[in-house]
Amino acid sequence: MIVHPAMLSSYDVLIVGAGVAGPALAHALATQTSDKHRAPLRIALLERSLSKPDRIVAEMLQPGGVTALKQLGLESCLEDLGSVSLLGFHVLRGEQGICASFPEGHDARAFEHGAFVMALRDRARRAPNVDVIETTVINLIENEDTHRIIGVHASKAGGQPESYFADLVIVADGSSSKFRTAVLGSMPYEPSQRGYLAGLILKDLKLPLPQYATMFVLKGAGPVILFELPNNEHRMLVELKESPPDLKVRNSALLCGRDRPHLPSILQEHILCDIVPQLPLSIRAPILTALETSRVRRAPHYYLPPTKQGERSKAGVFLLGDSLNMRHPLTAGGMTVALNDVVILSDLLAHVESFENWDEISAVLKKWHHMRKPLASTINTMSMSWAGIFAAHGTSISAVECLKAYDRRRGV
Repeated sequence: MIVHPAMLSSYDVLIVGAGVAGPALAHALATQTSDKHRAPLRIALLERSLSKPDRIVAEMLQPGGVTALKQLGLESCLEDLGSVSLLGFHVLRGEQGICASFPEGHDARAFEHGAFVMALRDRARRAPNVDVIETTVINLIENEDTHRIIGVHASKAGGQPESYFADLVIVADGSSSKFRTAVLGSMPYEPSQRGYLAGLILKDLKLPLPQYATMFVLKGAGPVILFELPNNEHRMLVELKESPPDLKVRNSALLCGRDRPHLPSILQEHILCDIVPQLPLSIRAPILTALETSRVRRAPHYYLPPTKQGERSKAGVFLLGDSLNMRHPLTAGGMTVALNDVVILSDLLAHVESFENWDEISAVLKKWHHMRKPLASTINTMSMSWAGIFAAHGTSISAVECLKAYDRRRGV
């Protein structure tokens, strides 16, 4: 949409998307101290729906993400949720197993995703000069002379489109971002769907090693990961290379030797017949109960390498979070990358004199691209490597042996 440049900004920063990265950055920018800014920043956080999200992923925050939350002054978001402390990963393949603990003094946290997002939004809402607005962003507003992005058009439920202007627009609208191409132009990479995760909530489960996220490496299926959530619940996630069609299935009593005349979908059948028989007897009952009483949900996952922004991307706007960079969710690294990005960005932006100066912002984006590499590249590479090893079908590679070799190399 083209508008005349005489239109004035209403905010210093507009952030599109209030998942994890968006509220964290809004809070960070609003609460940081900077001698470069004469007055507190005016920030708008725009989100299509401010109701509690309901997802089956992003429920475990790695130790690096916990550290980033503390650096941002947001650690209370974890404490208020009653989050569960996790001490590492326990990987099992048949009778083989290895326990990979986190460094001493560090732990991961597990929680209900929706509750965590709501806590982040609340902290953003209570930060000075932050407006949290429920509205659907329709398009970016472009200056007709400079072609710089100067705001967005958005529409509230049942209302007419409204214009929101700012010196800087930050897009953090997730994996299905509708502004990715508009910001990056000719994209060197496209999001690549790599599979699905199927999820269940289990009650009254006792894992072989308490307080450890437990991964089962299976033959011809999976892998499966289980970890504790608050309220005596556990999350079960199953890796799927393809999405089973949501159809009525055959008589599972004939397939699995169990009197279950009607399983609602082929996905349930897959878990019952291909997954459960390979799991320890001690944990099967809660899974069977969940299959009988609840719906198996599934979610796609994607891979997207990051693209350098600033010099060649659209002026006035940049991407953050899953809109910019995605990896396999197996190692639960997405939120850690996003929060670490917020730590780096908020510190760099504190030294910017004017958000209207795209040369300054471009320099920040260049520094951010390089500063984020040590952590982001490590997590991105490890997530895809682990997924390739643990989900390798018909290969002689021993996933557990690979993990043992990795631990020996890092001195564990």
